[in-house]
Amino acid sequence: MTATNSTPLDKPVKPTGTIPNIGDWRFNRYLTMQLLPLFYVLLLLGALVVIVSIVVACFYFSLMVGLMAALASPIVFLVTFAVIRAALEYLIMAHRIMRIIERMDALPGQVSELSVRVDGITNHVDQLINHVDDIHGTLMEVRPILRSAGLVSRLFGRK
Repeated sequence: MTATNSTPLDKPVKPTGTIPNIGDWRFNRYLTMQLLPLFYVLLLLGALVVIVSIVVACFYFSLMVGLMAALASPIVFLVTFAVIRAALEYLIMAHRIMRIIERMDALPGQVSELSVRVDGITNHVDQLINHVDDIHGTLMEVRPILRSAGLVSRLFGRK
C-alpha cells in the first residue's frame, strides 16, 4: 500500500537538516553515532567539572588536602578520560556488531534468490550439453563419409 505522495509506507522518507535523523519517528536510523562526538566532549567536560569541584572542596577543607588533590587531579582526569574513551569505543563496537547482524538478517532472502538463479543457469547448461551431444552424434554419423572423401587428411594435413 502506498501513501498519497506515492511513497511506500514501509520506506522512511529521508529528512533533511543539520541533524537528519531527528524526525525519524520509526527509529529506522540511529542518531547515536552522529551525536557520539558531542556526547564524548560533554562527558569529558563533566568529568573536568567534577574533578575541579572536588579540588576546590578539598582546598575549602584544608590547604594541604587541596594541594594533594590538585597534584592528583591530572592523573585522575587521565584515568577518567581513558575510562570514558574505552566505554564509548565499546558502544561503537556494539553498534557495528548490531549493524553486521542486521545485514546478516537479509542473507536468507538473497540466498533464496540465488538458488532460483542457479536453477535457471543449470537449465541453460543442460540445454547446452544436449546441443553438444546432438552435434557430437551428428559428427559421428558423418565421420565415415568424411573419411571416405579424404576431407580430414586434406584439412589437417594428415596422410
